[in-house]
Amino acid sequence: MHNDITVVTANFELVRRRADHVVKYFYAHLFAANPELRTLFPAEMNDQFERLFSALGHLVAHLDNPTLPDHLAQLGRDHRKFEVTAEHYEAVGRSLVAAMRFGSGRAWTRETEASWNAVYTSVATSMIRGAREARLRQEPRWWDATVLHQRLYQGRTAIISALPDQPYPYRAGQYATLQLPGLPRVWRPYSLARAPRGDGILEFHVARVKGGRLSNALCDRLTAGERLRLGPASGTATAPRGAGPVTLLAAGSGWSSVKAVLEELATRRPPHPVRLELVARAREHFYDPDTVAGLDEKYPWLEVSWWYPRPGEPRVRAARRLHAALLARGDWEAQHVYLSGPRFFVSEISELLSRQGVTPDRISHDRLPPTSSHSGPRTDHAEHFLAPRPAPWIDPDARADCAYERPAGAAGAAAYEGSDSPAAPGGGARLSLPGARRAVP
Repeated sequence: MHNDITVVTANFELVRRRADHVVKYFYAHLFAANPELRTLFPAEMNDQFERLFSALGHLVAHLDNPTLPDHLAQLGRDHRKFEVTAEHYEAVGRSLVAAMRFGSGRAWTRETEASWNAVYTSVATSMIRGAREARLRQEPRWWDATVLHQRLYQGRTAIISALPDQPYPYRAGQYATLQLPGLPRVWRPYSLARAPRGDGILEFHVARVKGGRLSNALCDRLTAGERLRLGPASGTATAPRGAGPVTLLAAGSGWSSVKAVLEELATRRPPHPVRLELVARAREHFYDPDTVAGLDEKYPWLEVSWWYPRPGEPRVRAARRLHAALLARGDWEAQHVYLSGPRFFVSEISELLSRQGVTPDRISHDRLPPTSSHSGPRTDHAEHFLAPRPAPWIDPDARADCAYERPAGAAGAAAYEGSDSPAAPGGGARLSLPGARRAVP
């Protein structure tokens, strides 16, 4: 298998240069040979094209990872909501090999074809195993739920409460993929914003995405009494275990999973202080005021700081203040850290804290989503604004908060959208909310 991985990796790097053509050829081949499969995909396929190549790139990059079979089993479990059956994998494999052959041109050989077939057979076997194990556990392919409430804050972020028809198993920090009946085959991942409770009610925070069909429908058109469909809960970034001190950092709608983790921690009566750093791209972008305004009164062991730019302050400078405040703390080696937000926020803060002595096993966050064929380094500001936004790949172990992109020209300073700050060393603004008593340390 090692030789097959080497061959497939080299061939994929060659084919990557023609990604758009190869992906379109794959779907044309798949639907021409199996027209009945077209109904398993959304009517609008542009995001699907991008998502497929992102998934392939992620897969090829991890072919020699010993945890890949278990990850693929979870992916197969998750694909049951798409009504994928074991028979479909063979058809997909034939079209995948045909697409790689098309993209390779004269570089395609019998050895290349044999290696792609061997690798794909291994991948499909793991995914089919995961689906079979879920069926044996009698796990539903999806859960239907009724919307109880929908509240839209500042026209940007909706908080949705829903009650599933049957118990929905999950852990604080996980997420679910959602689908609306009016947008069949369009699934997107959203964090579960409540720790599990006896009433079974679920909560989701939906950040509006420009051009996003599902996010805009959930923000603008969803009303109480409507129905949602949920995929199985996924994600490995759950509440930190152990009795040590905890720091929670949430940027933008990353507050949703942090909120659930905070509720989970509260049930344990933490013996050490818990610090919560809430980050937004502007003061008015903080949402869920009924919850965040009274956090430090509800939880005496919680220290809360709000970070956002001063009026007229560039986000890069505000981000540097956040970094400076984090670096000024001398207690990181003992901390368990939970991060949630845009991937560049998570990536940069993880790197910063690693340099402060926080070991990887004490930093919890979702697996960072793979980059797409369009997501290489930007050469200038024009390319950043003109290049298409990569579509996120729905990974059962990771959610992509596609409401954010990294601004260009922010070398070394955490210039993530949704990552702005108030007071830090050197002064700054403080969020004024009813019940918000703590200034930034």
